[in-house]
Amino acid sequence: MMPVLTRSFFVAFLGLLTGSLAQAQTITPIGTIQGTGVLATSGTYTIEGVVTAVYPGLSPAGFYVQNDAASADADPTTSDALYVVQTNPAVVVGNRVRISGAVQEIASTPSFNQAVLTSPTITVLAASSPQPTFTVLDNATFSIANAEAYEGMRVQFSAPVTVSDLSTLKSRGELDISLRGLVYQPTQLVDPNDDPASGTSSTGISNVPAVNAYQAANVGKSLLLDDGRVTVNPQPIPYLDAATGTVRVGSTITQLRGIMGYASSSWRIQPLAGADAPVVTTVRPPVPVFSNAQVKVASMNVLNFFNGDGLGGGFPTSRGANTLADFQRQRSKIIAALTQMNADVFGLMEIENDGTGPNSAIQDLVNGLNQVLGAGTYAFINDGANSQPNNTDLIHCAIVYKPAVLTPYGNVLLATVTGTFERPPLAQLFTTNNTAVRDTFALVVNHLKSKASGSGANADQQDGQGASNLRRKNQAAALVQFINNTVRPAGTRYVVSVGDYNANYEEDPMDILRAAGFVLSSPASSVSYVFNGLSGSLDHAVLSPELVGHAAVEKWHINAAEPEFLEYDVAGAATDVTSPFRSSDHDPVLIGLNFRSTVTGTAKSATTGQLQVFPNPATGAFNLRLAGFEARPMTLEVVSALGQRVLSLHGSAEYLQAEIRQKTLRLLPGTYLLRLSGAGFSQAQRVVKQ
Repeated sequence: MMPVLTRSFFVAFLGLLTGSLAQAQTITPIGTIQGTGVLATSGTYTIEGVVTAVYPGLSPAGFYVQNDAASADADPTTSDALYVVQTNPAVVVGNRVRISGAVQEIASTPSFNQAVLTSPTITVLAASSPQPTFTVLDNATFSIANAEAYEGMRVQFSAPVTVSDLSTLKSRGELDISLRGLVYQPTQLVDPNDDPASGTSSTGISNVPAVNAYQAANVGKSLLLDDGRVTVNPQPIPYLDAATGTVRVGSTITQLRGIMGYASSSWRIQPLAGADAPVVTTVRPPVPVFSNAQVKVASMNVLNFFNGDGLGGGFPTSRGANTLADFQRQRSKIIAALTQMNADVFGLMEIENDGTGPNSAIQDLVNGLNQVLGAGTYAFINDGANSQPNNTDLIHCAIVYKPAVLTPYGNVLLATVTGTFERPPLAQLFTTNNTAVRDTFALVVNHLKSKASGSGANADQQDGQGASNLRRKNQAAALVQFINNTVRPAGTRYVVSVGDYNANYEEDPMDILRAAGFVLSSPASSVSYVFNGLSGSLDHAVLSPELVGHAAVEKWHINAAEPEFLEYDVAGAATDVTSPFRSSDHDPVLIGLNFRSTVTGTAKSATTGQLQVFPNPATGAFNLRLAGFEARPMTLEVVSALGQRVLSLHGSAEYLQAEIRQKTLRLLPGTYLLRLSGAGFSQAQRVVKQ
């Protein structure tokens, strides 16, 4: 007689059977699946690992699982993590899981070129397990070309990262970040036809390969910080500073940890929660101050300041505000910026070219300034009753000044050459009222042709300078003639030429001005505009050489670094009309003048300049850029990965930049530390020699 089989016996038997089957399953290390190539190996697998992050808001929804050290394949060239696709994921961070499913890495859904495990069968082996250790990525050497080896893994960067662009923050919750400081327009630092960049050639393309190499290095050091969801126009917008409601180009994250993800053709860091969540540090700069300045000059592009018909109607305007309410917001922000700068004279760009009558845009702006600061505080230079002569554009350059401080000397001067300028340079000589000896200087205001369009010889030549470079070169040459033949003969040797030159620091138009003896008084690291995630300087103060030592120049970074969604035409009723920040898209330039002694400014006294090595990795000699340093001796050391000093140079910035090119050409491949030091400062940067 057979024994009676109880229910408890069946349960025990099935448990043993299930356990035996589970033990019989082949567990594949994730690194074996990921492999060393670009694509994971497709197939059906069973993996075990720890859930590191869960993202129900991604598309597709799912979670990341990673092998810990004990279960990984011990190969640093293969990723130890996978994304598991699961709608409404039921696992939580810390679960140790066994998962069976199909792995694929294809262009279409649900992979989108990320290695994913689909149709998962999930068993939770333990409710809580220690997280895999963060893989530390060296900011100095990491490139997105190497990101495949860390796909889906927990990573941490060895040094702070920098926010480089904000263009998709409002729409997709993403920040562009750089591992090695700001991402510059290549031609801000690299001259397309001069090597070293200190040359003043304005023809040729001999150094364009270096421009392209610099941009390739830009790409290599950049990736996205996502917000872990695919929501369009997420609310609240992530990563904003709680006090100011902003995040800026140049904001930093001291310790960035997250998941190395991939989506929409971009490598990105998916954020973690809790103590490992990204913390963005954002600081807004105060107005620059000058010591010992007798006269303060400023220039600003005021973002198509059009006041309709001047009587409350005439909206939408051809280039500016669409409604009266929008214009009032724009006007308030522009006035907030100008009053806080409190310059003795302003050179302004993008003022409506509608003359100087009582309803004109320039009169409207001066009325607003005087309403805040007192009647008669500011006046404007009359450059034409109905519209500016010789101007073929809807906008013009303008000059606004304080009659109590400055007196116009002679007539307004306007470049009269035809067919060269859309917006001719405008100049006025002034004498000082509040100095022991009345000094005379000229302010020239410019707005050269934009990079947006051009055909034929003015098409983009793919040299990093954009479209219409030839036209800007011709305009720069005509500007030199205007200053030398018209402005200086009117009665001064001191010339301050400001404006929107639409040319970055090392581009041809600026070299034409340098070759004529004029001085660009800001360093290349001083930027004023952000385009396509690249920081550059289109706005400059160009000085006659007689002013060197008698002028200090600083940019007030209130606009280019700020998100566009704070602008009046985007923010609408939410616009902070009392704030100067994002009152325009260009940063203003401020100049302190003293015609008898030295002037210093905030930046000059507070900063030690910037050390840059590019490209990184380097295939030959190191290219060095030292920007913003005063003329003082410095020591540059090159130290090997083993701590051996292989090179030591001592001298000026120009000497160090020239010498390192020759001295490092024959260094062996490897990682080196460059250490720059001098009186009161020390900086270091790592560079890889291939």
